[in-house]
Amino acid sequence: MVAMMLNLLSRGAEAEIYLLDFFGFKAVAKKRISKKYRNPDFDQLFIRNRTKIEGKVLSELYMAGLRVPRAYLVDEEYGVIIMEYIEGDRLSNIINSLEEERVFAIAREIGRFAAHMHSLKIYHGDYTLANILINGENIVVIDFGLSGFSDDIEEYAIDLHLIVRSVNATIPHIADEFVNQMLHEYKLHFKGNSEDVIRRMMEIRVRGRYIDRELRKTIMREKYVA
Repeated sequence: MVAMMLNLLSRGAEAEIYLLDFFGFKAVAKKRISKKYRNPDFDQLFIRNRTKIEGKVLSELYMAGLRVPRAYLVDEEYGVIIMEYIEGDRLSNIINSLEEERVFAIAREIGRFAAHMHSLKIYHGDYTLANILINGENIVVIDFGLSGFSDDIEEYAIDLHLIVRSVNATIPHIADEFVNQMLHEYKLHFKGNSEDVIRRMMEIRVRGRYIDRELRKTIMREKYVA
């Protein structure tokens, strides 16, 4: 490694995030974590491949002019990506403190970002308010650990489904207008059949509600049987 891991910022299920100095630049290092339950050979292959894909996704989005952290170094062997440190607050933490006009402007920007990302045949995999930073007047999308390349509209629809679900849970009182403005921008900027993607998103929402309903039924049955 070309830089020392300095301060641990966070630890998630799949990776640890460290703050460090990278040749004079404030940066973060994302280190993927090995899992004991995985076969060691598969674990190494999985970490290498996921690191490679995430690094490539970040590079392609950055080169396309989308606001994501710039990747400085991708070390597939060690499962580490060193990237630009972005100042900002997670949207999920501050959205309820923002004026509605600002919230809807952000909604439109989120829709445009998704459209441009999907037009590059890239999906995020965890497109939620928690993975969007507010940096000044701009949004910056982070955490592409579940991202990938695909021309399957199911992947794009899942991204939209996740952000809609996140919005409904966080700002339910204005969620409908937020989603309307977001999808309007998505339709304008996606270089494909946006109606197909949105239709698939709606199908996923219905499937999700059905699964939730069946799960609740199962829980209630177990409660009364017990």
